[in-house]
Amino acid sequence: MKSPSYILLLCIMVTLYSCGSTTHENAKQSATETQPTPISFWLGTYTSKPDEGFHLINFYPESHTFDSVLIQSDINNPSFVISNQKRDLVFAVQEEGGEKGGSVSSFRFDQAANTLKKLSTSSTKGSGPCYITLSPDEKYIFAGNYGSGDLAVLPIQDDGMLGEAIQTISHSGSSINQDRQTSPHVHSLVFHPNGKQLFVSDLGTDKVYVYDFDPSREQPLSTSDPRHFSVKAGSGPRHLIFNHTGDKIYLIHEMTSEVGLYDYNLDEKKVTFLDSYALTPQGFNGEKGAAEIRISKDGQYLYASNRGDSNEIIVFRINEQTGTLEKIQAITSGGLTPRNFALSPDENFVFVGNQNSDVILAYERNPQSGIIKKTNAELAIHRPVYFFMLGK
Repeated sequence: MKSPSYILLLCIMVTLYSCGSTTHENAKQSATETQPTPISFWLGTYTSKPDEGFHLINFYPESHTFDSVLIQSDINNPSFVISNQKRDLVFAVQEEGGEKGGSVSSFRFDQAANTLKKLSTSSTKGSGPCYITLSPDEKYIFAGNYGSGDLAVLPIQDDGMLGEAIQTISHSGSSINQDRQTSPHVHSLVFHPNGKQLFVSDLGTDKVYVYDFDPSREQPLSTSDPRHFSVKAGSGPRHLIFNHTGDKIYLIHEMTSEVGLYDYNLDEKKVTFLDSYALTPQGFNGEKGAAEIRISKDGQYLYASNRGDSNEIIVFRINEQTGTLEKIQAITSGGLTPRNFALSPDENFVFVGNQNSDVILAYERNPQSGIIKKTNAELAIHRPVYFFMLGK
């Protein structure tokens, strides 16, 4: 028979062990719960050395810090990078010219391990591809070749491999700027919200071409009605975005640093110019170079970047009834040549890439007012060009 003192000691030991075990488990649970959740995005860049490429970047909202967690260097000039909806495939252009021209590569992304595996590379059948987009069914990649002024359709196989181009379309013509518009220059390819029309901005011809998309056809693109719409000569159409209902088009006029507003009547198949909004102040005489355009998810605010001698992010309020714009803010991009920027998935931050300053920065955004404010968060990256946000 055990003595009472022995039994008491045993009880104390059991109690201490149980408490210690519980405390340990609680600590592990607490650490898991407090682990900061980053905002993640792919960042396309221009390269000049073998160890440069496109990056997977994490931004931590609590500490306002960036971290480059992955770099894919087995690719030249991956200036435009996108992902599929499942986020397990990544596609990047190789913005190259010359005899062989440019290409698109596909990669398998393991999110848990933060690893990329290169799957395939396929030619864009042209030079200087600077923009790619996925079809709504994610079975095709559409690539726009800025240098040669054409576009290519590449099929995506079930395993993520890219096939050879099944369709190419060449533009023709020119416009009034003898330095930049002597030939076509495809600059963006954007699907209408209905997923049935592809709008292709051509800076060299001052036109936006419209193509019908039918995935059941052997060659899925065909000329739409209207075949194209023109912008004011010398404007240089670059990137565009639709409102949620698809009846308004907001188009960056790169060479005049404006946002053009166009009405799109799909039933009547008619595009009508409504107005343009200068990104620069009245009387501005410096170099112009508008670049990117974004709209907040609530449809209330539009953001545009302006390069040249301005180096600013411009914020507009959108009139819900008319779609017209009111400029409410112009803020420095924090560097030179803000080629691209993006809103975080929760839209509490805006990330800006200054191509010629080799830096990306974070801005806090007020969702109610649309106004943005620069933080101290910066990350040195060689020639940042394009953001693709992960998350919803």
